[in-house]
Parts: sequence; C-alpha cells; structure tokens
Amino acid sequence: MSETATDRLARLLALVPWLRAHDGITIGEAAAHFGVDADQLTTDLWQLIVCGIPGYGPDQLVDIQFWDDDRVHVIDAISLERPLRLTGEEVAALQVALRVLAQVPGNHDRAALVSAMAKLEDSGAPPVAMSVSVDIDPAVRSRLDAAIAQGSWLDIDYAAAYGDEISSRRIRPLKAYAIDDQVYLQAWCEVASDIRTFRLDRIHAAASVDGPTDSIDIVESATQINPAGSPRDLHEARLAIDPQALWIVDTEDLEANMDGPTPQAKIRYASMDYLVRWVLGHGGRVQVLEPPEARRAVYEAAQARISTT
Repeated sequence: MSETATDRLARLLALVPWLRAHDGITIGEAAAHFGVDADQLTTDLWQLIVCGIPGYGPDQLVDIQFWDDDRVHVIDAISLERPLRLTGEEVAALQVALRVLAQVPGNHDRAALVSAMAKLEDSGAPPVAMSVSVDIDPAVRSRLDAAIAQGSWLDIDYAAAYGDEISSRRIRPLKAYAIDDQVYLQAWCEVASDIRTFRLDRIHAAASVDGPTDSIDIVESATQINPAGSPRDLHEARLAIDPQALWIVDTEDLEANMDGPTPQAKIRYASMDYLVRWVLGHGGRVQVLEPPEARRAVYEAAQARISTT
C-alpha cells in the first residue's frame, strides 16, 4: 500500500526531535527506526532542510548535515527551539473543531475533549466569543453513541434528500464524521444490504433493536475490505472531483489520482442506482467521466429531478 500524505507528514514532524536525541545516527539506522528505506529517509531530510519559519532565509531554515559520512547531525532545529504560540484565530479554529467533534456521535473520550478546550482557553491567546451547535436530536445522538460503541442495531425514521418521503430503516451504525457543517453517519443498511451514508439532521427518530445476527459477519467483512461498502469485483466508474471538495476522496473508498489538473478517482459500485444516488448526493462536486452508460444515467436522473422541482 502506498504511503499517504498524512503518514509522511507525521514522520517528518517526528524526525527532527528524534534525530536531535540520536545525534550521529546513520541514515540506514534512522530509516529502519521509521520503517522506510534509506532513499525515502534521504528524501525526507532534503525536504526538511528547506523548511523553517516565515522569512525562510538561510538562518531561518532547519539545518541538518547528512551528506558527508552517512551520519545525521541536526545543527539547528529552528522552530523546535522556541515554544509554539497559537494565534487567536488558530485557537478559535481548534475550539470550533473540538466543539463540533464533542457533538458528533461516536465513542469519543468527551472528557479529553473538554480538557483540551479548557487548555486552549487558558493558552493566553485573545478570547473569541463563539457558539457552536450541531442540529442533532439529543435522544438520537445518545442512541447512536451507544450503537457505535456496542456494535448494536437501530430502527430509524429517515427523511429523503428530496421529496417528503420518510422511510424506516434498520441500520448498524459504524462511524460518524462532520463535513462542511453537516454530520454524516456511515452504517450498514439492512434494506440495501450494503453500507449507506445518512445525514444526521434527517434522522427523525432512532430506537434500539435486536439486529439480525447473520448480518454481523457481513458488516465486519465490509468494513475490513471496503469501508464504503461497494464490492470491489463489480462495476467501476472514473470520476472528476471538484478541487474544492477533496474531502470526498478522504471520506469515501475511492482510488484517487491527483496528478492531473483536475483530481480524478475511481469508484466501484454494485448497481447503477447506487452510483446515481451517490453522485447526485454530492451536489455537483462529482462528475462521471466513464463508462458512458453511467454518465448517461446520472445525467438523466439529474434532468428528471430538475423537471420535478
């Protein structure tokens, strides 16, 4: 599996303090510690020496010597020598994110979230008045918390994205996440026999039930093999993704290609109906490039929806 940008960033952030504590270590030894080969670690070091603090002059960049005798010496760590100070805007952004996370259903350590928010308020940055709330029925959120933590089932009443239809579904919640001021729930849906994504503000009611025991293995295998729930050995479509909506790549099971001017991705799906609903559900942020029959199906569904509004 190729390395993600998140994995590499985490290693780069850990490299300098670790190298300072192991002065003179060889590139090979450092590479073995971080689980990469020597060429990758050398690439990381070349990237680090062009990082620093604003101004980015020669005396404002991280200074690491590693090309003479294969041993690594951190000459000047720059930003690591001074304590981090967050601006008022940075503190406010973190507080908003933590307050939203505290209201997202799931097995979070809410005491840790409250502690982190208190520490941010005591950080010395100028206070910013704010009020953050997520439109979720407290009773629904409580039952979702329990279902995610216990792997149990719920019967929900769910309002469709269009029209006035409210349907009843039996689901097993898997995880919740927030995107663009909306909170979404990923769950196994017994009606669809697949994983579906639900917007939490459209869940009108939730009740705990005893779910079908024969579906437990299906849910677990689906989350292990393919978190988005579309079978890997069926149909495939190529997509164009709006550059302003790259969170879609991070939250869905897509095979992304970021090399061209327009981000593209591949999605595997079990049925055309699923693909059409998935694409239209992203509100124009996703375009089907191929196959032609999938592109046509999405276009016809979009035109039919426009004609009924």
